[in-house]
Amino acid sequence: MKNIIIGLLLLIGADMCAVAQDSASIRVRYSVQQDAVLLRWGADTPYAWKKTNRSGFRIERYTVSRRKEVLVVPEKKVLVEVLKALPLQEWIPYVERDDNAGIIAQALYGEDFQLTGEDSQGFARMINMAQELDQRFTFSLYAADQNFDIACLAGWGYKDTDVKKGERYLYRIVPATYEDSCQIRLGSAFTGLDEYRPLPRPQELAAVWNNKCVMLAWNYSNLADVYNSYYIEKSVDGKKFTRIEGRPVSSIDERQKEGDQRLFYVDSLSDNHTTFYYRIRGISTFGELGPVSDTLSGKGVNMLPYVPVIRKSIVNDKGELEMEWQFENEGESFIEGFQLRMSDKANGIYRTVADDISPSQRSLKYDKLNSGSYFVIKAVALEGESRSSYPVLIQPLDTVPPAVPLGLQGKIDSLGIVKLSWNPNTESDLLGYLVYRAFTGTEEAVPVVKYPVTDTCYIDTVDNWNLNPVVYYYLVAVDQRYNQSDFSERLDLVKPDFIPPVSPVFSDYHIGTEGVELKWICSPSEDVREHRLYRKEKETGDTARWVIILPGNQTDRYRDTSVQPGKKYAYTIFAVDKSGLVSLPTPALNLVVPGALKKKEGITRLDAVVDKKNLLIKLVWKSDLKEVKNYEIYKSEGDAPYTLWKVVAGWQRELLDEDVAVSMQYRYMIRALFENGGNSRIREIIIKGL
Repeated sequence: MKNIIIGLLLLIGADMCAVAQDSASIRVRYSVQQDAVLLRWGADTPYAWKKTNRSGFRIERYTVSRRKEVLVVPEKKVLVEVLKALPLQEWIPYVERDDNAGIIAQALYGEDFQLTGEDSQGFARMINMAQELDQRFTFSLYAADQNFDIACLAGWGYKDTDVKKGERYLYRIVPATYEDSCQIRLGSAFTGLDEYRPLPRPQELAAVWNNKCVMLAWNYSNLADVYNSYYIEKSVDGKKFTRIEGRPVSSIDERQKEGDQRLFYVDSLSDNHTTFYYRIRGISTFGELGPVSDTLSGKGVNMLPYVPVIRKSIVNDKGELEMEWQFENEGESFIEGFQLRMSDKANGIYRTVADDISPSQRSLKYDKLNSGSYFVIKAVALEGESRSSYPVLIQPLDTVPPAVPLGLQGKIDSLGIVKLSWNPNTESDLLGYLVYRAFTGTEEAVPVVKYPVTDTCYIDTVDNWNLNPVVYYYLVAVDQRYNQSDFSERLDLVKPDFIPPVSPVFSDYHIGTEGVELKWICSPSEDVREHRLYRKEKETGDTARWVIILPGNQTDRYRDTSVQPGKKYAYTIFAVDKSGLVSLPTPALNLVVPGALKKKEGITRLDAVVDKKNLLIKLVWKSDLKEVKNYEIYKSEGDAPYTLWKVVAGWQRELLDEDVAVSMQYRYMIRALFENGGNSRIREIIIKGL
């Protein structure tokens, strides 16, 4: 395929003079039949059209491939050395049979192309000459598109029958003279008999039936590169069809708006009782007649000759619509009755709200009114189309406010962007919602929007760094008469917290026989959730690790009974707020436990049994302690701090942990709580991973 493309480029560019980018070109189209290749071409500017008509065209053919093999040297054949239009006298027989031949002959040889002007000299004459050339160019090419045989007579078409299957050809249409070939780009086409495809059927034929006429419409854009015009065929029995007189239907307006994809044709009907059948056929640029479309049928529609006219439409003191209308008495025999129809818009979709109104009735009352609606009176025809009056707008007095909005919810992100949403109200006359905001629970809320919000969501922004931790929102519903509902329930949104709490401070300590008793002043921050007490042994140096001994508690004191006599300890404490922010640690409290301090015995052994099959860990401990009330078990995942996990009875010696994961490190601590409030020493075990 790459060789074919390179060869084509060389053939197209060979023997050409240097041509400016803005020069004219020859445009080529082709159609492949079962045993021939049809070519159609034309210059793309009026001036080039005029020059090539005088000099003619040379038609060259190159056989590029045969039986899917690319020829090393393409076989060149000049099909026509110079192809020009027939002389004027030879056009006479064709002009008498086909109007398209007359148009082309007049464009090629006529002295005047039906242009007139008062000024025969100077600038106006030059303009007229240019306009005349443009019209000759445009109309002649359009006429050539309607009849391929006539296009061949004009030197703009050629039928190549010396072709074979399995071969692919490059056709070149070149201006016959060297001078013209240097100013006008040649045209080319690459094809072969293997590209033959039957012509497609026209699509999407539809019809709108009216009083003694029908409007046909079909999609032409899908097949615009195949068909340039269509014949319309008509029948009264669905079997024998005849073409509608006149020229084929086509679209020659090149300024079609985007989306204009249909052609329309209006045909008259002799009556509204006979069933008529229609179908269409496409005509290609080469005069080929395509297959027929699907057939559609229908009848004309009788039109009701009388129209109701509303004369009175008011809302009385009871909130009812009182309506009166006018309708000719002689038209009552043509209708079943009247309908009252309503819509939210004058040109909207009307629905029936009152039916079975007798033909003789000319007034009614209706009480199910909205805040603003359009009404029409429709005369329902016994046969054919019904007729409706012009719409009238009815707006009753409305003092009832909408319902209070429900379901207000929202969230504030780290950038201070507030996203609110709520449930929609069901009132038909709802205008929208007003959003109110306050920064304290006691101040008056103020609106944050100038106009009602029509959606059920709103985006606001707040400053996350000001001193107000909570923002308060309300909603108010507003109808089209500007009646306002009461405030919705208040929505309290907590801002994201970026400020850690204030650190707690140790206030006192006491070393006694039961251990070390610590006291501290809790953090004064309002959003503090818990305090965490840590300890480490000083003898181990800088490598000593802080161990949590009081996780997650709001108390202001703690007795550490697990200390050992003669050792040095350091204590520190953190505050944690509701957002998980941790304060700075308090300055370490360094203590030395006297060597004579009596220690309670601790838990003698703590083991862990890992069950990989069932994905659980079994903790087993041994203790000879007396008067044990409970055991506290603390757990840590990975490098996270310890948290209190379980509290079990003093008689229990084992515990299952089923909330574990593969490849995760777990740490456990256990201590005994005595009946007198004291604690035993802590024993720890680490599970490296399941």
